[in-house]
Amino acid sequence: MKKIFFYTILRFPLGEIFLAKSCRGLSFVQFIKDRAQLEKIAEFFKEKDFSLSLDESKLHQEKKLFYHYFKGEKEDFTSLPVDFISGTPYQRKVWQEARKIPFGKTQPYRFLAQKLNHKGYRSIGQALARNPLLIVIPCHRVLRSDGTLGGFSAGLELKKFLLRLERGENSN
Repeated sequence: MKKIFFYTILRFPLGEIFLAKSCRGLSFVQFIKDRAQLEKIAEFFKEKDFSLSLDESKLHQEKKLFYHYFKGEKEDFTSLPVDFISGTPYQRKVWQEARKIPFGKTQPYRFLAQKLNHKGYRSIGQALARNPLLIVIPCHRVLRSDGTLGGFSAGLELKKFLLRLERGENSN
């Protein structure tokens, strides 16, 4: 029997975000850059033999939290259960540690590596690049040791927007 995921697409100031959840929790949050991105998301679920069903009512709590977040209200999403459907055990450890970074705060890759007793900062970045739960796992809050942005799989424009939003700065 196929695992069913309910999804919705939210609008926010820079575009749209795709949200999907299983009966166990939120599983997928991705920025939709263009039509091709949406097709890649659909292909990801198809390859895993998961069924997608559009049902906004099943994502009521998530939509509410994202709405508050995009209004600039403090929201860390830790109240949401998550259901990881991808990632190695190491990547999941990195994601869980990154999830602890508070709203409006940033940490260097080195900090996460130290918390995980791991010497490789680059592998931290590689794990964060595969983050399936954009914003919920706040990889945008992870910076280089010198305070510069580093990479971001959804694009640096979005990373800058999210950091400004959390600092209460005008996002224009």
